[in-house]
Amino acid sequence: MLKNTSMKKHLLAVAIFIAAATAISAQDDKQAAIDAVDQLFAGMKAKSAEQIRTVFAPDVHFLAIDKPKDGKGLSKTRVMTGEAFVKMISESKGPDFIETMISPEAKISGDMAVVSGRYTFYVGEKFSHCGTDTFNLVRTEVGWKIVQGAFTLEFQCERDLKAIEIARIDADPKDVSTLDGIVKAFYATITGPKGQPRQWSRDRTLYIPDIRFISMGEADGKIRAGIVSHQQFVNGNNESFVTNGFTEREINRVTRRFGNIAHVFSTYEYSSDDGKDKGRGVNSIELFWDGTRWWIAAASWDDERPNNPIPTEFLPKGKK
Repeated sequence: MLKNTSMKKHLLAVAIFIAAATAISAQDDKQAAIDAVDQLFAGMKAKSAEQIRTVFAPDVHFLAIDKPKDGKGLSKTRVMTGEAFVKMISESKGPDFIETMISPEAKISGDMAVVSGRYTFYVGEKFSHCGTDTFNLVRTEVGWKIVQGAFTLEFQCERDLKAIEIARIDADPKDVSTLDGIVKAFYATITGPKGQPRQWSRDRTLYIPDIRFISMGEADGKIRAGIVSHQQFVNGNNESFVTNGFTEREINRVTRRFGNIAHVFSTYEYSSDDGKDKGRGVNSIELFWDGTRWWIAAASWDDERPNNPIPTEFLPKGKK
C-alpha cells in the first residue's frame, strides 16, 4: 500500500511538472508566432523588401477589406500576392509606415498558427487608419512563416487610439515570490493620484497570459457579469484612473492554501481623489505556485451594495 501511494505521488508530481513545462512551451510557441508578425511590421517600417520576404512562406497572399470611410455600407475587398505587397511597401516614398497590434493573440494547432488583433497604422507621425489583422502562419525548419494575411482598413478608430500599449517586462521577484507580495502588487499597480501613470507593465507580470477578470454588478434588479481580458481592463480604466485619481487598498484578507494552490478573499476600500466615487468590496483571487513564483490565474470582484453587505468574516475584527 505504501509503495503504491508513494508511486502515485511520484507520478502526480511528474504529471504536474510536465503540464507546467508544456504550458510554458506553448506560451513560448505563441510568442514566436507573434514575433514573426512583428518582424513583418519592422520590415514595413524600414521599407526593406529583403526583411519583409524573410517572414513570408512561398506563394503568400493578402486580402484587404476596405470599409467605407463613414463606416456605413458594404466593404470592398482586394487580393494581392506577397510580391505585390513587398513592391507596394518597399517602393513607397515618404515617411515610415508604422503598424502596431496593441494586444495580439496567437492560437497554435500543431504546425499552424493564427495571430490576430486590432491594429493602428501611422504614416510617419500622422495617423492613417485602424483595423483588425489576421495572419495564418506555418512552422518551418527556420521558424514561423506567414502564408496568408487578411486585414480590414477602418476609420472609426477612437477606441483603438485610446488603447494602451503595455511593454513586456520581467516580473519583479519581490512581487511574485510570496503570496503577500503578489497581493500587495495587485493593489499597488492600479493605485495612484490624479495624473500619475499606472504600472500596467508591472501589473501584467502578475497574471497568466490568458487571464480573465470578472466584475460583478447589478442593474435594474439583474445581476451583471463583465468578463474582460487584461488589455480590455486597462483600455477601459486607464483614462479614468489617471484623470480622476484612484486608490484601492486592502483592509482584510482571508487566505486558504493547499499545496501549490491558493485562494484569497481580499476585502478592499476604493476612492477617487475627490471622494465622489468610493466604496468597498471583495476581490476573489485564484493563484498557483509553479515552483519558482506565484501566478494569479483568475480574479473576480463584487462591490458592496445595500442588498449585498460584506459578511463579517471578510471584515477586520470589530468593523462593520
